[in-house]
Amino acid sequence: MDLYNVTGFLIHRTDVKLTNYFTKQLKPYEVTPEQWSIISYLDTDKAMTQKELAEAIDRDQTTVVRMIHSLERKGMVRRIVNDQDKRSHHLYLSPKGEEVKQRLLLTVKDAHNYVTRGLEPEELDQLKVILEKLYTNVQGD
Repeated sequence: MDLYNVTGFLIHRTDVKLTNYFTKQLKPYEVTPEQWSIISYLDTDKAMTQKELAEAIDRDQTTVVRMIHSLERKGMVRRIVNDQDKRSHHLYLSPKGEEVKQRLLLTVKDAHNYVTRGLEPEELDQLKVILEKLYTNVQGD
């Protein structure tokens, strides 16, 4: 079978290029694509638990904890012990995190527009539907 007819290879090859491009766009802000996924979900005044965040960005909790620690050291995330469950933490964006989020929104939008240039809106919608179907097919694995 020709490698270029294998869906997984094509998706992985594209993912590597997209991730490298996005990493370069985020580098001036000292944020990784994975950290951006956390920053984009968190808010300054609405708490989220580590478990909720892990589910939202589809990562295991151990990885999310590591990424939160890194963002905490950068002063972008605040972690506050949950009064109802001392084992749990409420996560918020810090003012610095909110500032970075606002500055990054345009960069992220520009990056999205760059990588999807040449695609018609209908093609982009179709791509999203197809990728969601593929994801659903392997979600439990």
